[in-house]
Amino acid sequence: MAAIIISIASSIISGMVLFFLQRFFKRKAKKDEERDAAKAKENILILKSIDAVGKLTYANAIAIRDGKTNGEMHEAMESYNESKEEMYEYLLEQNSHK
Repeated sequence: MAAIIISIASSIISGMVLFFLQRFFKRKAKKDEERDAAKAKENILILKSIDAVGKLTYANAIAIRDGKTNGEMHEAMESYNESKEEMYEYLLEQNSHK
């Protein structure tokens, strides 16, 4: 009789341990996916910012070479402002999650 009770108790305990381990790993996987998605978005925004700075630098070099500003400078400044606003919004969003 005692052997039956011990085997039932061990089955219940091992089932509970497996259930809690599974729940822990599912939560961890979900957090990892969220963190990876945030990092991917951050990398995209960084690349956009680098591109915008590159456009601005190129337009500035042309303006210095020709001695006048042109449409390229205006486009580069707009691109820079857009990427700056996107990065700012992203940083606000990330800080609100903490």
